[in-house]
Amino acid sequence: MAATVVRRWVLAGGAWLLTVAAATAVATGAVGSMRQGIFGTADAPYTEANVDALLAASSAGPATASPTPAPASSPASLPAGTGVVRALTTSGGTIVAVCEAGLVTLRSWTPNSGFKAEPEQRGPAAVASLRFKARSGGGDVRARVTCSGTEPQLTVVDDD
Repeated sequence: MAATVVRRWVLAGGAWLLTVAAATAVATGAVGSMRQGIFGTADAPYTEANVDALLAASSAGPATASPTPAPASSPASLPAGTGVVRALTTSGGTIVAVCEAGLVTLRSWTPNSGFKAEPEQRGPAAVASLRFKARSGGGDVRARVTCSGTEPQLTVVDDD
């Protein structure tokens, strides 16, 4: 009887060790895939130059070239009626704006961690504005965007 009890404890201990080893292997693999990205290194973040090039390509119409981003187009090379799109960065977040026919429009915005966005005037207008409000109070950022020629121009006012 005592041998049976000992054998059960040994089997239970062995099963526990196998379970722990399997869980460790799965967790190690999951952490490794997060470090490199689920799909490898192709999901690396874009640089500011990549974003500008992609925005310029999207405002110029469908892409017919290779999938690698081309250098940002100059305003003179854009088709008539197409505005210049730019990503504008503040301490509160990033704004994507376009100038068309002398009027600015805020296309999108992404608040940084600890901020939330409150659009005030999205446009099209002579002046578009947005406020990145700090969630913990204080340090709000007001962003005013106008058109300087054909390009969006950012003016930032920190509200402390």
